[in-house]
Amino acid sequence: MEALRRIVARFVIGTFALAAALGIYALLKPGQLGEVEGNVLLTTTIVGVAALAALCYLASSASSWWPAGAAGAVVAVVPVTISLVLVWGDWSYSDGWWRTYGVSMTLALTLAQISLLAGLTGDARRRQRWLLISTALIAGAVAAVIIMLLLSDGGIGDDVMRLLGVLAILDALGSITLIALRVFGGRVPSSARRGPEPFVLDAGRSTRLRRLATAHGVSADLMLDRLLTEAERGPTEPPADRG
Repeated sequence: MEALRRIVARFVIGTFALAAALGIYALLKPGQLGEVEGNVLLTTTIVGVAALAALCYLASSASSWWPAGAAGAVVAVVPVTISLVLVWGDWSYSDGWWRTYGVSMTLALTLAQISLLAGLTGDARRRQRWLLISTALIAGAVAAVIIMLLLSDGGIGDDVMRLLGVLAILDALGSITLIALRVFGGRVPSSARRGPEPFVLDAGRSTRLRRLATAHGVSADLMLDRLLTEAERGPTEPPADRG
């Protein structure tokens, strides 16, 4: 999985680097900016957004939420393809086309959000895991309401818009809280994950220990064990005078 993550990350970076190079060329090309140059810049923007989304999907690959990232990567192909067709195509589109575009874009962005938050909270404490689950459910509810609005033929009342606003606020609150907890104090200290630092003797003490062990005819490890055992027993009291 780690090798696959590196391959995907390099592919995403390389793809956007190529798109960025084309965008810079279009901007620095002599003459006025025409339709082709504008389309190149829009393509660079689309590829850049797709690259960011891909990195979000990739962030969840090391967690139990990896299906969200995998699903997002598949769904994202639809809005990216449609976006490129809209930039370079020159024909009219039906309502079904636009609805497909809106629904796929909503799902892709929602899964990117969930994947990124899951990647940030891979080793989080239980409270943060529950916050992640709650935020993911709220994000799914926001996406469901948006999709319902996209597929409806109008007639949506104020209650639905108020519900969407409340859910969006809660979604933003949960996302910001998770990110803040992970960045400013949600991580387990590295020393606690690794355990106590090993004690290493310096060169001088190591030489003295080896000489002492050689004098007693034992190994350095056994000599150290004997010294520690004697130290744990404490000083022995001299026998009492019976005279």
